[in-house]
Amino acid sequence: MADRFDFDHPAPSIEGIRARLAATPEFEERGVRRPSAISVLLNLLEQRDRRAAEHAFRVAELSSMLGIRLKLAPVQVARLRLAALLHDVGKLSVPDEVLHKPGPLTDEEWQRVRNHPEYAFQMIASSVHPEVAETVLKHCERIDGKGYPNQHSGQEIPIQSRILLVADAYDAMLSPRPYRLPMAVDKALANIEEGAGSQFDPEVTAALKAAIGEHGWDAA
Repeated sequence: MADRFDFDHPAPSIEGIRARLAATPEFEERGVRRPSAISVLLNLLEQRDRRAAEHAFRVAELSSMLGIRLKLAPVQVARLRLAALLHDVGKLSVPDEVLHKPGPLTDEEWQRVRNHPEYAFQMIASSVHPEVAETVLKHCERIDGKGYPNQHSGQEIPIQSRILLVADAYDAMLSPRPYRLPMAVDKALANIEEGAGSQFDPEVTAALKAAIGEHGWDAA
């Protein structure tokens, strides 16, 4: 498994993602439903929103690297990688007009978005792996308990979910959105550091900063 995160990586195809999955122990575990479920969900995500699929690939790369840096066991890194690839599949249940709305969301629309971890959990709990599903379910929970969907806090949130939250937020900041331009690397990292201890796990934040510095992605 690669321990490198490359923002310049060519836009991945689903076949490329499946090839990388095939190299992980999790993909080879007993139960033929897992590869087919993963492939189906990733294909649906790509067909719905190519950028979302590319985002999932990048988040999987970064999450894996942070997991290795934080000394997770290889099987934990493999499951984290799967969770990162699948973390946004719950948004398949959110209408396009809500996901891509250029202006503020209504309370009802925002609640649809906030429910996406639970939608994803329902999609993958029985067809992939329970630990993967749990990581996805809690990847929007905050250290201070102000996240969603269940307002868990601190150690109630698995380390894999805390890693996924940082990787997801960091890549989202570097990506264009209907309501803003992409952020510069230094600004995105500053936002993550500002949220350390409230939104983000300080240890994971420190690992991200170290990784960016090591790979030359910090501010010029």
